[in-house]
Amino acid sequence: MPAPRDDVVSDRSLRAPSGRRGSRSDSIPVQPDRPAAFVESGPSPPIIMAPPAPVPRPVWDWFPGPTWLVAMGGLVVGGLLARLLFGALSLQGGGVGVGGLVILGAVVVLVVRRMLHRRAKPPSMTAAAGASPPRKEPPPAPPTDLDRGLQAIRRADLRFEPAAFAGYAAMTFRDVERARVARDADSLRSRLTPEMYAELRAFCEELRTAGRSVRVDELDVDAEVTEAWQDGDQDYMTACVTGTIPTHTVDDATGTVVGGSRTTATAVKAFLTFTRPAGLNFWTLSIIQERRP
Repeated sequence: MPAPRDDVVSDRSLRAPSGRRGSRSDSIPVQPDRPAAFVESGPSPPIIMAPPAPVPRPVWDWFPGPTWLVAMGGLVVGGLLARLLFGALSLQGGGVGVGGLVILGAVVVLVVRRMLHRRAKPPSMTAAAGASPPRKEPPPAPPTDLDRGLQAIRRADLRFEPAAFAGYAAMTFRDVERARVARDADSLRSRLTPEMYAELRAFCEELRTAGRSVRVDELDVDAEVTEAWQDGDQDYMTACVTGTIPTHTVDDATGTVVGGSRTTATAVKAFLTFTRPAGLNFWTLSIIQERRP
């Protein structure tokens, strides 16, 4: 039996050849950009609004009652005022009669009412509030590279949802870890590209030949889509998987821990890239790029 190789168990990341990320094989995966909505903040201060300024009450509102009653009262008052003012003229020259006095009094009442209405008219809402001209909304932010990639993928797959894909990426990561534990790559053969399947199978064979086993407890990971693009007729999608993995490697003969820890979980950040023929087709995992402290 060949001597056990420590690098098999100390670095469990799958070492992939170039070309596994299409045209982006030579580029570093994009780091996730957490939106501001995840930042906790204190409660907002209460908004205190000043009470509205009182609007002057029209003078004619001081006289309660129906409009026709106020008008009749105005005519009577106007007639009496006209008789007092022009009574002497009527007696001397016989000029203005009772009917003319009533009409003249009505005219006086209408003129006074019109003047009072203009003075009591409330100012415009803009002037009262001192409102400034409406602000122009800032132009929408230009689409990001991820937005453009998602739009290209949705042209042939209208129902594609990045959130559902992120869940699938996290599930695939867990299944790969379980395949390493079982040293069985065949269970994932249909979900891996041929190159990825050959690499995982070689990794499991190395563990079996070295007499080592990987132990993994419950995985606590989440995934977030970070990249999306097309190369010709191929779709590509990368998700960043982060979390902790309580894992360790033991020697099959002695049960001695030769890598990791039985009690301390390992932080992990892995970038999983998937590909498929453009359109409504099944995604297959093409590469895992892990970043572990």
